[in-house]
Amino acid sequence: MAGPQRAERRLAPMSAYPPETRAAARRLPLPSPFPLHAGGRLVDAHVAIETWGALSPARDNAILLFTGLSASAHAAAQPDDPAPGWWEKMIGPGRALDTDRFHVICVNSVGGCYGSTGPGDVDPATGAPYDGRFPDLRVEDVARAGQMAVEQLGIETLAAVVGPSLGGMTALAHAVLFPGKARGLVSISGALGASAYAIAMRALQREILGTALRENAGPERVAQAMKWARKIGVLSYIGGDLLESRFGRDQNEPFSGRASGTDFEIESWLEHQANKFVRSFHPWSYWYLSRAMDLFEFGAHAPGADAAVAHAVEHRARAAAKLVLERALVIGVREDLLFPVEQQRAVATLLRDTGIDTTFVELASPYGHDAFLVEEKAFTPPLAGFLARLLPATTGAAAHAAPAGASRRV
Repeated sequence: MAGPQRAERRLAPMSAYPPETRAAARRLPLPSPFPLHAGGRLVDAHVAIETWGALSPARDNAILLFTGLSASAHAAAQPDDPAPGWWEKMIGPGRALDTDRFHVICVNSVGGCYGSTGPGDVDPATGAPYDGRFPDLRVEDVARAGQMAVEQLGIETLAAVVGPSLGGMTALAHAVLFPGKARGLVSISGALGASAYAIAMRALQREILGTALRENAGPERVAQAMKWARKIGVLSYIGGDLLESRFGRDQNEPFSGRASGTDFEIESWLEHQANKFVRSFHPWSYWYLSRAMDLFEFGAHAPGADAAVAHAVEHRARAAAKLVLERALVIGVREDLLFPVEQQRAVATLLRDTGIDTTFVELASPYGHDAFLVEEKAFTPPLAGFLARLLPATTGAAAHAAPAGASRRV
């Protein structure tokens, strides 16, 4: 069995999952019908948000925060919901997203299951849950729903749009769909389009989960499929070196009677993470949001883009020509397998080549893709410093908004 010192080290978080409550979330109605990027539509749909910090009199200090695949809008604790949020140490007075200076708005993704309309909700046309009949979902739909929420709050120009993982993709989608609606852009471990490795990892998860869902298997079989899928996902989020240092070949129940004769601690940890996720996330939301990540391609927003080659450099450059931003920050992690740092470098290069003042930060962390969830000491300085550079503009957003047809070099 593992010694006390090693067991104590394992108490540090290795991954974060959404909280099971959303007491502080507000559900804002979306325009009905709400047209979707792939051609479908949602009727009587909503988007769930939570907010922190005061909106300035000029209404120009707002930060729109998009989440990763499985997070709720509960990014940090607040009086109505004191439970720690998924970005607890990054949001608050004096923190990276400083609520003494900024009004932070976090949105739960449309297609999710924490207050925003998703597959688990009732389809008004049938009176039954959407499940696998939910319309085709795209990252652009998440971005548009977030913008609709911002407009309902009476905010014309955002100080910045921020997003990690899926949220990084969504922030890029927002920037190209709504040029000039945000002065700053922060993409953390995102991408212009998913890599083959990332698509393969998520496709395998959907195959396992989708088989059970489409065969109308019972809840126990669906839950088991969900657990298998999530275990694969967790292993793609975290660096192998960290798993080795944390678990190695340790066994917590040697000769436990299992068919293998052993119960390795890595097995128990994966089982714990999977069980936790099954209790808190809807399987069809997992399937749809995962697929939306794979289908996102920034270059598809280029005028006249050929879908078959939308990922080509020239298409992405033409799409970037639509952007109207003052500055951007791109952060990547060297040990990230799911969104390799080369992808972050490509985002930063594209933005710079477009004429946008862009900062690229490359971090090292054994947590890999999950680093943004737990490495607040590494992520806070570049994020806080970048947002501080936007503060002078927050004294009067109207003076800094780009007029129609203005150059992207704001």
